[in-house]
Amino acid sequence: MTLEHTNVTAIRDLFTALRERDATTIARLLPEDAAWRFPGRRGKLAGEHRGREAILRFLASVMTLTDGTFELKLEDVVGGDDHVIVLFTGHAQRHGKTLENPTCLRIEMRNGLPSEFREFVWDLDHVDDFWA
Repeated sequence: MTLEHTNVTAIRDLFTALRERDATTIARLLPEDAAWRFPGRRGKLAGEHRGREAILRFLASVMTLTDGTFELKLEDVVGGDDHVIVLFTGHAQRHGKTLENPTCLRIEMRNGLPSEFREFVWDLDHVDDFWA
């Protein structure tokens, strides 16, 4: 039996809270000064979301803009002392469009908590069009 790094476990807990839409747990697992960088040039969510409250608003916007249809399929989580890498696919419907978004999330860890999220997507044009 292989033990999982504590940072990987922490991020799995965060993703469980995201799937369950548990804002209290999400807020507890995000430091006040965390940042989430979402790719894009014209999408409504593109750019940097700095601070716990900004990240919570960003995550709430994902649900609002998709009328609650956004779901993620967690595929893999690996990591160590400084970084955790998450592979997932996001699915959603919006304005007659379908999002099917394979994503890599690079998370910098500090003191067992995520300090910076950088999101990388397979097809940026598709993502930008969906969120525009």
